This record gives sequence, structure tokens and C-alpha cells, in this order.
Amino acid sequence: MTTQTPPGPRGLPVVGNTHQWARDPCDFRERCADEYGRVVNYEIIGWDAYMLTDPDDVKRVLEDTDTFPKHDDSTDRLREIVGDGLLTSEGDRWERQHEAIQPAFYMSHIRNYADIMVSRTEDTVERWRDGGTVDLREEMMRTTLEILVEAMFGEDIDLEARGIYDAVEAMQEPLRPRNQPVTFLAPDWAPVPFLRRANRAKDHLEAQVYDILDERRRGDADREDLLSMLLDADAGMDDEQIRDEMLTFLFAGHETTALTLTYVWDLLSRNPDAEARLREELDEVVDGRPTVEDVFEFEYVDAVVKEAMRLYPPAHEIRREPAKDVTFGDYAVPEGSLLVLPTWVLHRDDRFWDDPEAFRPERWLEADRDRPEYAYFPFGGGPRRCIGRQFAMVEAQLAVATVARDWTFDRRYDDLDLSAAVTLQPKGEVPVRTERR
Repeated sequence: MTTQTPPGPRGLPVVGNTHQWARDPCDFRERCADEYGRVVNYEIIGWDAYMLTDPDDVKRVLEDTDTFPKHDDSTDRLREIVGDGLLTSEGDRWERQHEAIQPAFYMSHIRNYADIMVSRTEDTVERWRDGGTVDLREEMMRTTLEILVEAMFGEDIDLEARGIYDAVEAMQEPLRPRNQPVTFLAPDWAPVPFLRRANRAKDHLEAQVYDILDERRRGDADREDLLSMLLDADAGMDDEQIRDEMLTFLFAGHETTALTLTYVWDLLSRNPDAEARLREELDEVVDGRPTVEDVFEFEYVDAVVKEAMRLYPPAHEIRREPAKDVTFGDYAVPEGSLLVLPTWVLHRDDRFWDDPEAFRPERWLEADRDRPEYAYFPFGGGPRRCIGRQFAMVEAQLAVATVARDWTFDRRYDDLDLSAAVTLQPKGEVPVRTERR
């Protein structure tokens, strides 16, 4: 079979398509998909990139981790930030880590975390006042981090006293959109201020994790948090490995859910009929305080969360790297290149979604949903599908139920101005007026 180089947009000398991509990565990828089709070749930040827009090709890549491991350059920079945890490891090491951590995310354990999810969300709304103004992104980030830290370490950890929140924010700074080109291109010795802050924050969090480990070993309380499970002899993890796993969860375990919740509130504020239907279900299902049992009864709440992740997938792209020369149809993709699986593009592709730009949670309640499996993959797929996906879905639905039963929001902005770095996020604050029902 004769193969050919995939088509793609013309770039500039040296920088390739970086200038087009940097202005708006999501729009750039959509235009590429519309114009060039199944496989699109372009160059960004010195990488030879190939974007796949066929769900079957995405399925092949995500489910064959031997042929398509994580992209080396992207993963190496993440590894410098969070160590060699579940997010960045490969091969046998990843298999051992996954086997040790997976039980913490079984539904039997998530049930134990459900009360934490509701309690910390209640703490958030208790700080609000009727007619006040809050930054939704900031409020959701702090709430989901508080939930995560208590699920990881237990209820006796004070985020403020230990400086955990500020350190996590500093660790994420290198991967903000405005900083990402420097992060990936700057040599290790370069005196970049935000990289120095991130390194200091990492050192601080490592010290906090080791301190908590020491306290835990001196105590004799019977606990069911994530740290206790990793300390179990059966997990077979040394302190350095536990440290890396804790840093990974602190770095990556709360932001995506916080962003999903931010987009839920934005979309509901623009779609009053959907908001009214969601409240009707809450009034019918929830008797007082939301519980994990309510989550199993939710239909429309679940649909709202899924639809928000369709329109605004926090993981807007997934990166892989062919371990050998491969083909997709007639198109050749060389070993070592960057494979881009564009979640944003496929989630808004009119081949698979009616009226794809519209917020329509009802589409998730329709019985005849006939679309390819990987037309929707907010948590990735295959063996490396997000280990915390059930935790995240339960957390998001309980947070929605806890907030929406008593509060509604009046936007103090026109449109969300989005940026696409490692995650899809608002560029600035998301101010709203809080109004009690």
C-alpha cells in the first residue's frame, strides 16, 4: 500500500504553526479538522505533530499503549514538576502503581468520600452571602482541593496552615497558557521566575508529605484515606514513591473537576430551562442533604455534567508518541512524532452530535444514541483512562446538588474567554452574583 504524508496548514520557517496554534489552540485544531480531515500534520513548539480526527484511530491509539506511549517531551516536563507518579510513569512501573492505587477508587471507597464532598461544598456556600460576588473558578478550585486533601490525608490537615493551596497554585503556573512555551523550551539552567516558584512549591509540598507520613506512622488511628492505603504493606511503595503519588494527585486531582463545575454553572446561567429542569430533579430526588445514594438516582444532573464536559472538556487534547512508524489509512506517521487526540474537536463534531455547539443535556437521556465510542472521551480511554473518573463524577454531581438546591448565579461577565494549556480553563476570573433561592 502506498502511503503519503498527511496534509496540513503551511507554517513559517523555524516556528512552523506555533503562532497560529498559540492564538487559540482549540480554534486552530477545529479549522485544521474541517479543512484537512482524518490526519492533519502541523508543527508547534518544534514538534512534528499529527492530529487524528477519526474516533476509530483515537481508539486504536489509546488502547494500544505499547505502540503509543505518552509523548516523551511533554511527559518529561511534567515529571520535573510532580515526579514519577501514575501520571508520568510508563510500562511495568505504571502497572505496579496502578494496581496499588486502583482500590482507592473503587465505589466502595468513594462512598466513604461522599460525605467529605458534600461537607466541603457546604463549607464553601456558607461563606457566600445573598447578593454578594464571588469568582466561581477560584471557589471551585479551593473546594475541590479541600475535598481531595481530606480524601488523601484525612480531616486533620489544614490547607492554610501548611501552605498547600498556594503551593499547588505555584506548581501549576508553568503550565498556564502564557507560560507554556517558555516551560517547554527554556533550558533547565534558565533563571525563569515562575519555574523557580514552581520548584520551591514542589520542595514545600514534598516536605509536607514527608511530615504527614511521619505523623501517620507515629499514630495508631484506623483510617480509610488514600495515604493509608498506600502505606499498607501490600501496596509495596517506598516513601519516595508515595511522595510522587501524593504530588501527582495534588497537582492533577482537583483542577479538572473544578473546571467542570465552573463550566456547569456558566452553562446553566445561560440556559434557564435546563437549570429549572435540574432543580426539579433535585427537589424530587434529594431529601435534605445530598448523599451518594442520590447520585445513583440522578439522571438529569448526570446529563448536565456530561454535557458540560462535552462542550468544555478540561482535558482538551491527549498526547501520545508512536514507538515505531505507523499508518492511519493511507497516511504515514513517523516514530517519535507527536500524536494529538483532540477531545475538543471530536466533542463538537457534527458527524456525531446534533447541533454540537448547543448545551443540550437531554441528548444524554435519548435511548438511540448512536455514535462511535471515542466521539466522547473526557477521561481518556484504554488502560490509561483516568483512574479517578468515578470519584470525579460523584464529586461533581454532589457538588452540583449541594450548591443548586439553595443558590443561583447571575453572571458578571459576557462570555468565557478560554485558554488551552494542559487543561482548558478561563483566562481570568469568573465573577458572579450569588443569589439565594
